[in-house]
Amino acid sequence: MSSGRESSSRSAARSRTRPPLRLARTAPMAGPFLATKLRAFNTRLDELGRRALASADDDAVHDLRVALRRTRTLLEVGRDIFGRFRVDEVRRALGDVQRATGRLRDEEILLELVASLVTQRPDVRDWVEARKRRERRLRTGLRRVLRTGQLQIARRLLDALLAFRVKPSRDRRLDRFARRALLQAEREVARRRRSCGGDAQTLHRLRIAYKHLRYRAATFADILPPDVVAPIVRASSRFQSLLGDVHDVDVVKASVERARALPEGGRAALLSALNRVRAVRIEAFNEGAPEASSARGQNKKEFSTSGERLPSALHSSGTASLRKTSTR
Repeated sequence: MSSGRESSSRSAARSRTRPPLRLARTAPMAGPFLATKLRAFNTRLDELGRRALASADDDAVHDLRVALRRTRTLLEVGRDIFGRFRVDEVRRALGDVQRATGRLRDEEILLELVASLVTQRPDVRDWVEARKRRERRLRTGLRRVLRTGQLQIARRLLDALLAFRVKPSRDRRLDRFARRALLQAEREVARRRRSCGGDAQTLHRLRIAYKHLRYRAATFADILPPDVVAPIVRASSRFQSLLGDVHDVDVVKASVERARALPEGGRAALLSALNRVRAVRIEAFNEGAPEASSARGQNKKEFSTSGERLPSALHSSGTASLRKTSTR
């Protein structure tokens, strides 16, 4: 009798200390959502890589560059879910191909912009001819990168990453994860905006911040309310485009300043012309920033190349609503 009572008391004690049963998660989770998006990007990369390799299709190269950038951005968003080490390995492999596309794109912009300046200087024309030969070499180099399978290696790494199921303790509820990801990107834009001094480097960093915000907003467009996402996409697209125009000039200026084969007279003439183009594009940014803000009921704030005032483009009702609905 005594042993029976002791056994039942032990069973009762175990039942009291046993943790309660956890109900199965019914809310959509971020891991499967991101994995689906990444698989679609991986398929797209394969298609675009084949197109870029099979022909001299400039659109294919452009689309490949954008797809690489968006895939790497989405992987960065999911680092804590998929595991930082594995994600960084995939991003690094994709980055090797992206750099090849980026070098070609910079050379294409240089040729296009310099041609628009309509300079008649023989020394500049000779230098441009040399740059055209460099552009052809870079195009050949990109095709070599694709032919040797570097893109396919990166794609296989991404496939391997997605083959594993997400560790449950790492996964997050999708709606909360989406809000947090978007707020983080918006805060990065605000931080870059405050520190922007109008120079090439800080403007470039601000442009990248807007780009990441746009990509994140587009990724979670089906998850978050349209009145939250749509203003953010419009504003970030607008500012990314305006800053991209300035960045193109800054990239070409840096190439002209470094060019050893360009005589000083031609260099000075090109830099003078490029500075005029940059001033026009900065002015376009000044005019576009308050226009984009006022479209969402914002106060007009003019961008200054000294960085004293920057447009509060994303302190819109959409982002304010996002903050109100965000939960930890």
